[in-house]
Amino acid sequence: MKEFPHKLSASGWDIGKIKTHPTTGFSGTNDSRAVLPLSVRQLDLDEQKHTNALVLAHLLQPENSVALMPSYVSREVSDAEMLLNMVIEMRPPVRVILDVGAQVLELDNLGLARRWLSSIQDLEGTEAVVFFNMHDELSVLDRKGRIELLQASPYINHLDVCLVFLDESHTRGAHLTKDRLVQACMRMRLLGEGQSVVFCVPQEIATKIRQASEKKQSTDEPKVSVSDILTWAITETWDDANRNNVLWAAQGRRYEKNKGLWADCHAAGDILTKELAEQFLEDEAQSLEDRYRPVQHNHDDTSEPDDDITRRCQQFNTLRSTTAILQEEQERELAPEIEEERQDERPPLATPGDHSVHQDVRAFVRTGNIVEGSDGYMNSFMALQRTSAASFFDVSTLRSGLLVSKDFAQTIETTTNSRDQLDGYQRPVQWVLTASKGPHGDVVRMMILSPYEANELLPEIQNSKCVALHLYAPRPNLGYPSLDKLDLYTVPEALKDREIPRRFITALNLFSGQLYISSFEDYVDICKFLGLSWEPTKDGEIIGADGFMFQDSAGRVGGESGLSASPVKFFKTLFTKIRRNCEGIDKTHMGKILDNQLLSRPDFESGLD
Repeated sequence: MKEFPHKLSASGWDIGKIKTHPTTGFSGTNDSRAVLPLSVRQLDLDEQKHTNALVLAHLLQPENSVALMPSYVSREVSDAEMLLNMVIEMRPPVRVILDVGAQVLELDNLGLARRWLSSIQDLEGTEAVVFFNMHDELSVLDRKGRIELLQASPYINHLDVCLVFLDESHTRGAHLTKDRLVQACMRMRLLGEGQSVVFCVPQEIATKIRQASEKKQSTDEPKVSVSDILTWAITETWDDANRNNVLWAAQGRRYEKNKGLWADCHAAGDILTKELAEQFLEDEAQSLEDRYRPVQHNHDDTSEPDDDITRRCQQFNTLRSTTAILQEEQERELAPEIEEERQDERPPLATPGDHSVHQDVRAFVRTGNIVEGSDGYMNSFMALQRTSAASFFDVSTLRSGLLVSKDFAQTIETTTNSRDQLDGYQRPVQWVLTASKGPHGDVVRMMILSPYEANELLPEIQNSKCVALHLYAPRPNLGYPSLDKLDLYTVPEALKDREIPRRFITALNLFSGQLYISSFEDYVDICKFLGLSWEPTKDGEIIGADGFMFQDSAGRVGGESGLSASPVKFFKTLFTKIRRNCEGIDKTHMGKILDNQLLSRPDFESGLD
């Protein structure tokens, strides 16, 4: 993400509790399996010791400041609106709001983005607001009310004309401590090097800050400085670590208990009996009596265990912490989180097809000629007729000149007429056979073979004067060179420099699912093959929402492609579901083409963002 040259702002916060592991030397463990007692010590690298002080030094620079929010304006004005009005009036203008402490509660992220953008009509050069949507996706809202993902929008390379709002879950989270505050501020990577921050502090938090810094309230309330805020945040960090000693003690005692149980298991020959397993169980919930019944503690009571954990708690005066507090903290730790796990749906079981080399394929190797109407090979896209992609488009209209052998197309014994039966049984393109007029003439035919055929026909190919075998693979990413020139490995090697017509390479790349294009000229060829527009609309042209040319400048449907319907849905399904196992292609060259995004020469000179 680009840095913002204008003055920035971090929003106000609400005080609260956090849940972090205190720095007491305890190493957590997984109670569901055997563990070995390990001594874990913090390692402070000498070359990194300055980093904490460095960030604090950036925050203490004179360009950073504090602004107190009004204590009361009107019942009709929410805290979010009050904060936004305060930010809008700041000079120099604020370009970023980091809501570290969940001050914005009345509006969702989109609502605040709309309100902010509509309130700054006079702010020169501002066209949009960047925010996180309800699905935690970085999005952008422009002045026309359009909302789109930032990565797919034109603003990804023009963040200098955007405002930015990050809510508390995307800065660091609520319950402010020093580390959370500092990490949120360091969302601005140039803090201390041209960027600055304004702390917007609610009045109730300002009171706590004055108390922490021993600035007593009076008629003329003393000002709150950045150093006062940092002092308060550090104090909150100490208090938070002290509160979490209760959890640390409970985890430590659970670990000691389970370690003893595992020792008994090992002593019994590593046999976990039912009786021993039941001792690992803990109550899932407490009764109201166990949780809230008052307990009187005798100061002379010596029933507490005398161990390292107890002595450590005594140092922090947390030995008598109630069970209710512990249970409350544990419930907070178990706050539900959305966890997504990819699960691939495997294709149904099928019987593999028997390999064979058709006699017409052998004849093609010897002569370079094809037999019209042969069942030994077919148009490449006809091999996809039994896939789910073909339900969106008539594949017989894609006349590419590229052939595939029957053995390549038939991978399993098909028994039903299901459209998607062959989705999971498509071979990757690896071996390509080209035929020419004479040993060094122009290539006039191209056929994709199966690995079995390539191996069986290799001796005949080596002796043939008409054909050459090439190794091919679709380009997986921009870090790899393209192999569509078919010059990586050629048999016989003397034919590797033959010129191959671009129409064959275009069809080969589309059929195999290649996502990245080498040049602008290749981009134009692909658009022409698919009947899509590759340049701004001209007079007389009618372009569909997916980029298909319903009428070009010459009045033709599909332009030079000869297609009468859009193939976009077919190729989207082919590229994502069949060739890429449902992986996204949005940021690739082909993903942008199929999403009707016009590309230019620089897109192929420097890659994609």
